[in-house]
Formats: sequence, structure tokens, C-alpha cells
Amino acid sequence: MGYGRATSKYEPKALTLFAAELLGTALLMFLGCMGCIPEVDSPAAFHHLSSLSFGLVILLIIQAFGHISGAHLNPAVTIAAVLMRMMSPLLGVIYVAAQFIGALLGFALLKILIPEDYINDGLCMTSPHKLITTMQALAIEIIITAVLIIVILAVWDKRNADKPDSVAIRFGFVIAAISMVAGPLTGASMNTVRSFAPAVLLGNFKDHWIYWVGPNLGAIIGYGIYKYLFSIPEDEDEDSIDETIGLDEVKPEKL
Repeated sequence: MGYGRATSKYEPKALTLFAAELLGTALLMFLGCMGCIPEVDSPAAFHHLSSLSFGLVILLIIQAFGHISGAHLNPAVTIAAVLMRMMSPLLGVIYVAAQFIGALLGFALLKILIPEDYINDGLCMTSPHKLITTMQALAIEIIITAVLIIVILAVWDKRNADKPDSVAIRFGFVIAAISMVAGPLTGASMNTVRSFAPAVLLGNFKDHWIYWVGPNLGAIIGYGIYKYLFSIPEDEDEDSIDETIGLDEVKPEKL
């Protein structure tokens, strides 16, 4: 999520990339879902707290693994990276496999370490609000994932290459913001593996298909919007990009 791939000239081995994505996604589920246990707070905290918790966990993980694998943590992000030709389809499969395994391991560890009284069918589950239809929930997941992918592609854009210092903070707050507004309606998954692990380990697959179709379709739509409306044409001379001068780069000349 933080970067398309590693940001240095050093090219990590596939095993290193696999391990970074696995550990990163495991931490996402372990720490992120730990912040979603309502029984810990009495009275229960507003949903904004769990949204902020997930955002800050994303920040932590990108800071730790972003320079290694890019810290995708999400098949939708990897799909976008493959479509943008930032990685090969084979490497994309390796990333997605690591994300699924990591999500299962992270959530399983959480189940082991928290009190049994806190474990219920709704622990860290994403599900549509009872007052909206499945089609409405699907549309919301598609839209919010498309928004997330557009933000990600904007950060990956060559025109943002000189602004890498706050990537972790940016994504942390982007996730928190989207989760705050859409969380009450769908759980604001935007990530198939984030919904998959609780569904499997809690045995609750009600309306689970939404979180397979919505985020991944949203990723393709977000890619299409950014690619064909906002990205730099592939055949454009790269030198012209370097010649673009920002307002903060203009220096007054002596008369």
C-alpha cells in the first residue's frame, strides 16, 4: 500500500517479499482487530476509535515494511500494482498468497490471546448494516475501494516522487477517514483478506461474497479512472516531467 514495490535499488528476493507481506498482513489483523474489541471499553467506544486504530496500525506497518515489499496488505492494492505494470502477475500471486496466509495467522493469534468472553461471531467482522441492502453494501465497498486505489496510484505517481517522506502517515489517515464514514454501513473492508480471516475462523459467511466482489472490482475501477484520466501517457517524454516546475521551486532572480 505504501509503495508499488521496494523503494531502493536493492531488489529483495521473492521469499523476502513474501515474508514482509505475510508479517505485515498478520499484524494488520492482530493489532487492527485488537482495537475492535468492544468489550474492552465500558461503555463501548464509538466506532471512530476502531477506525483510528486501524489507520494507525496501517501507519506502523508501512513504516516497518513499506521499503521492503511496498506493504500492500491487500489484494486490491496488488491488483492495481499488477495492472499498472509495477510488478509481474506471478509476483502478484505471491503477494496475495502471503496476504491470505498472514491474515489467517494474525487473526488466529488474536483469538488465542484474548479472553474467550471476547470471542463472538461478530469479532472484527465486516457485514452490511441491517437497514441497507446487499446491493447498496456492494456499491459502497466498490466506491470506497476505488477511492482508496485512486489515492494509492496518486502517491505512486512519478509526479509525487519528491514527496515520499509522509507516505505512512498519509495512508494511515486515509484508511481512518474512509473507515469512519463507511464503517457503520459495511465495515469499510476495502480488503478481501481483512474480511476473509474473521469469516473463516469464526465460521460466519453471511453476505461474505460482498467483500470478494466489492474491493476487487473497486480496485479495477479505481485503476481505470486514474490510468485513463489522470496518469501520464506512457509515450510521453520523461524529460518533460522533469522540466515541470512547482511553485515552491521558483526562485526570484536578481535584476
